[in-house]
Amino acid sequence: MKVSGLVIAAVAAALTIPSAQALEKVKVATTSLGLWDTSQPAFCQERGEFAKAGLDVEVSSTRGGSENVQAVVAGGLDIGFSPGIDAVIAAYAHGHKLKIVSSEGIGQDENFFYVPAASPIKSMADLNGKTVAFSRPGGATEAVLLDFKNEHKLDIRPKATGAMDATFTMVMTGQIDVGYAFPPSMLDQVAAGKIRVLFTGADVAKLKEVSGRVIIARGDYLKQHRDTVRKFLEVLDRCIDWSYAHPTDAAAMYGKMNKVSPDVAEKGIAFYPREALRFGPLLSLDYVMQRATSAKFIDKPLSDEQVKDLVDIVYTTPKS
Repeated sequence: MKVSGLVIAAVAAALTIPSAQALEKVKVATTSLGLWDTSQPAFCQERGEFAKAGLDVEVSSTRGGSENVQAVVAGGLDIGFSPGIDAVIAAYAHGHKLKIVSSEGIGQDENFFYVPAASPIKSMADLNGKTVAFSRPGGATEAVLLDFKNEHKLDIRPKATGAMDATFTMVMTGQIDVGYAFPPSMLDQVAAGKIRVLFTGADVAKLKEVSGRVIIARGDYLKQHRDTVRKFLEVLDRCIDWSYAHPTDAAAMYGKMNKVSPDVAEKGIAFYPREALRFGPLLSLDYVMQRATSAKFIDKPLSDEQVKDLVDIVYTTPKS
């Protein structure tokens, strides 16, 4: 039987060229792209690891945890990566059908708060009566600040200031006393002697075993695409392992994204221990509920039934 060259070529092409239609589209909102942990989905996508697993992952950045949650709630994005847990709980309490599918960040050592080099604020004791920045209501920086305030019994005035560059301008022009940042942002200003780090999330003892940031999905999306969400987390977990196993390559990618030197990038990565980025069950959820209630994100702690509905862990990082 004769087979035309055209047919043979068509079959060969079908067998050798991956079809874009074979990849499952997943739209991911990540909080503040450019941070070490929140950039992991983008790094994994850039390295082609999602595509190898049959996923076409599209990563978008949001300006804080509350905006991340809203992007998922609105239906335009499937998975929310790294919103602060307070914002998620508040959204659920207001009737939005969300699911927490994993912890994303344990502890919040990477949050740091700074003052101009010439500021008279030298220690925690000098903070009473001062304005201290955080990103947006319900975000991780606000949670750190509230816990810091309560743990050290300080009379500080938290103020939402938005993005880190705008916050820096407000600090340097005297509009606010203390700014916030995540590495590698502002580390060059620290090295240049323009600002001083006053305290970090590591100064809040309670946070060391708290899931401050989480991964979410809409309830309907998770119901229809549970295996996809699990695959996304599993592939991403392996990508995070790769980043810590190849520090030089990872620092180069991180530095390129943030337009900083590999040296500054390495210093930024040092704020994030691998263990803090493990996926799986939430830690200290009762404490988080109490904090969210005290801060008036919610009127009262969620019931056991509500927690069971909200939290649906689909993947856990294997023990090493």
